[in-house]
Amino acid sequence: MVRTAVRDRGVLIDHLEFGRRLFAGEDLYATYLDEGRPLHPVYPPSFGLLTGPFSLLGERLARIAWGILQVTALWQIGRLLLRWIERTQPLSSLRNGKPCERVSKSRAHWVLALTALLASRYVLRDTHGGGGNLINLALVLTAFFESESGRARRAGLWLGASLATKPTMVLLLPFFVLTRRWSVVGWGGLTALGFVGVSLAVHGFRTDPFERWISGVFALSQQQDVFADPAYGLPPFEWMNQSLRCAVGRVAGRTPDDLASEVPGFVQGFGLEPAVVAWVTRGLTLVFLAVLFARIFRTRGDFGGRFVGFASVLALSLLLSPISWKAHHTALVPAFALLAAAILRRDRRALALGLGYYLVCTAGGGDLVGRSGKMWQQAHYLTTLGALAMFAWLGFTRVGRGVSEELSDRRSGLRPPAGRS
Repeated sequence: MVRTAVRDRGVLIDHLEFGRRLFAGEDLYATYLDEGRPLHPVYPPSFGLLTGPFSLLGERLARIAWGILQVTALWQIGRLLLRWIERTQPLSSLRNGKPCERVSKSRAHWVLALTALLASRYVLRDTHGGGGNLINLALVLTAFFESESGRARRAGLWLGASLATKPTMVLLLPFFVLTRRWSVVGWGGLTALGFVGVSLAVHGFRTDPFERWISGVFALSQQQDVFADPAYGLPPFEWMNQSLRCAVGRVAGRTPDDLASEVPGFVQGFGLEPAVVAWVTRGLTLVFLAVLFARIFRTRGDFGGRFVGFASVLALSLLLSPISWKAHHTALVPAFALLAAAILRRDRRALALGLGYYLVCTAGGGDLVGRSGKMWQQAHYLTTLGALAMFAWLGFTRVGRGVSEELSDRRSGLRPPAGRS
């Protein structure tokens, strides 16, 4: 909260202006502070419903209020992860030869501590600029747990709020379909449409902002050359964009000389034509989606498997999104929690991955390595490789069942089915 409140710039300024324009009926995407570029062209108009009320407070009070909202989101994320830990983690000890029915508090706290350590770089970046990624994560995580509690309507409300304000988690729709949460999908869709309707009403029923946003997103999805300037003023190529699309373009294609000169010791990629690079990206996308859906379908019958599927969706969303800043990688928090729990179970592969991820992706921030080191890291897409490693680990790691299910089977003399531990 302090980091958000004391900063003089950051993305929060853009958020506040976007919300103010929505409620004032002004052109949402007109140019703003940065080199005459449009304001927030990647956000749908309904995003302004989240930020508009804060714009009424004035900048300093809005910063403080937004910081409080970020802290609240962090608290909600931690609270829900504790619920997951208590339900799914292996029993911590035996008493008189029988398993205890509660996970020890110290074990739960260690899982949260390791999760926070792995995510620390991204949490700090999001809070420093006043981003909304922690808020979005809290929304979808709440939707998942409400769904697991059988409260489909509430789950849909949280999911719809996320999709309407920042639709980066749209892959959660097929996730809930594959896990047979049809009501969640229905209520989520209705809620998102409700947000759209309210934003239209607030903005004077002008449809051109939505038309522009949809056209810009579609044009970007069809653009083959990642280094070319996108249409509709969407953000041009930047090294800090750690999406799969940009990583493949850098490795398989040829980087323009002006961008290559920004990176010390730069080595060009394979030099393939943009059309070929685009097909490579599409092929990888299809492979990753197949892995994801197979994983969800295979483990949809138990809570632990569904949580892994949920974490996998968030990890793959980072890779497939055309724009993936480092702060967006707060979405890996559920994956980090799974990794932390595996480390505490003394899983050697998890320990190696956790240590490698921390050293390569978390510890080496720009403040420590300097601008040249930061540019080198970004140009070699270490954050993208980290997200890919987490997604691969989630796709092939074994998943334990919930504590409550395990206890129930032991009391009734049953054993877990083959292939489930």
